[in-house]
Amino acid sequence: MVARKVEVLIVGGGVAGLTLAAHLARNGRGEILLLDREDQAGFYASGHNAAIGRSLTGRAAHTALAAEGSRTLAAQGLMETSGGRLLGAEPGGLGSLEEEARSFGVPVDWRSGAGTPALRATEHLWIPGDGVVDVHGLLGVLAARARERGVDLQYRCNLERLRSSGDGFEVETDLGTVQASFLANAAGAWAGDLGRRAGGLPIPLRGLRRHLVWSDIQAVPPGPWSWWVDRPFYLRPESGGTLLCPCDETAVPLPPRGQQPATDPSALEQLHALQEELVPGPDLTVARWWSGLRTFAPDRGFVVGWDPGNPRLFWMAGLGGHGITTALAVGPLAAEAFRARTRTGALDPARFSGGGTPASPGLP
Repeated sequence: MVARKVEVLIVGGGVAGLTLAAHLARNGRGEILLLDREDQAGFYASGHNAAIGRSLTGRAAHTALAAEGSRTLAAQGLMETSGGRLLGAEPGGLGSLEEEARSFGVPVDWRSGAGTPALRATEHLWIPGDGVVDVHGLLGVLAARARERGVDLQYRCNLERLRSSGDGFEVETDLGTVQASFLANAAGAWAGDLGRRAGGLPIPLRGLRRHLVWSDIQAVPPGPWSWWVDRPFYLRPESGGTLLCPCDETAVPLPPRGQQPATDPSALEQLHALQEELVPGPDLTVARWWSGLRTFAPDRGFVVGWDPGNPRLFWMAGLGGHGITTALAVGPLAAEAFRARTRTGALDPARFSGGGTPASPGLP
């Protein structure tokens, strides 16, 4: 027996699922239910990242969203605009990012590496409008907006079985059976598996482990973050010390409920080598370190839009590396594509099937 009927079931309660929920409800959809197996929003990728708001991504489709998202985050008091530095360790390391900044109206200032004596770099692109995002505040704002607009957010709820049909989906959960007309896949590192179970395109999304390290030694003065584009490696001031990342990416088994991927000591060796090369001064002792998941499609592009094979499945996945910065821009874009049944250009899942226009079940 079906215990509950909803129009839209969103699976995944990180920043991708929450921004879709908040903006989809604003467009006046029917009943929306969001499920996540963890106790809190953003347990995996959203809550385990460096909170860097970075406008320039090196990919036009992402930068369009990141530039808009950064401005919106700052305007809503969710990003401290202390600025950011994109650095090149070698000449030409920054590539065409200055041109990209002009294309998307991002104010920048080109400086030589000599302007950063505490850091080794030959090129330096200063972005005054970038900064550090209040991730906890962002997740809270999105959750509050979704609830105010009638979305039912259910955390600590497992999705056990899923059956797809021409009328939608029947899903067995901890809440009982849910029947949904449409399924929105915002399941992060689990999105590829969920998409296949839902009868969608088999997009091989991968959850990659990345480490973050906090040292109680202050390597740089308070202020902007610094990111070497041609290594890559980044650091920023944090809580009187320094937050560092070797930008490692390792495919690992997805962790069970309530756990993060296991840390790997070899990441510290990689970090130490990068620190010696790029950050002169004393060794930065490791006071705390942890790992999180970042999810990518094979071409590393976002996957946002209707599935080309199952007209009742919508993707909101693969936001690896830029989900926090783009959240307040990609949410409205996705909600509009959902409502109007429009394509999303370079982000569209149909690119993995050789194109083709997604079928329509006759939405109003």
